[in-house]
Amino acid sequence: MAVSPISGARRRKGQALLHRQCWNWGRDIVRPEGNLLLEAGFLRRQPPEGEVGTSWYTRALPDGDSLMLWGFGVLYGTPQRGGVFLNRYQFRPVWLPSETLQDPIWKPDMIPDGQTPPSPRTPVDLTVAAIRRIADYEEWALAHCGVEYRRAVLRQWNRPSERLSPQTLPQAWRALADAIDGRPSPELEEKSN
Repeated sequence: MAVSPISGARRRKGQALLHRQCWNWGRDIVRPEGNLLLEAGFLRRQPPEGEVGTSWYTRALPDGDSLMLWGFGVLYGTPQRGGVFLNRYQFRPVWLPSETLQDPIWKPDMIPDGQTPPSPRTPVDLTVAAIRRIADYEEWALAHCGVEYRRAVLRQWNRPSERLSPQTLPQAWRALADAIDGRPSPELEEKSN
């Protein structure tokens, strides 16, 4: 498996944000008014009958890219550059070639082994794109459901020390994307010193 191009404070920040984001998505699925992921254009897929596993949500993006969500992580894929899988608990990008992104996945051990990317920058660029898509989703959820909905979701989060206000979550994701992309982020740089 290829070594993660993200380390230190950026990886820790990404891990905390993704763990929380997976919580948000889980709450969005069971929202009393209806499944918010479906309203956002995701399609729900289930494991074959008789198979143990979890549902996954896929969304085809206008540029041909796709976003896949599970309780255990997220995969952002492109037809040209392959994809990157981010595990909810590790935030170590795993690069996957495009042809490995076609098969259905319903449990973590079905994620193909990472391979050496065509360039060291490829998993970085894909991770940055994935993070920006997550920020876009959070902005959409805030606009669609309101701040109070996200506050109610976050009140259920059992990690008070990791709470951010709902309004700052999209910006936290964008700051992380900028930092990983090579743009300085004062918040992340302070923590790495």
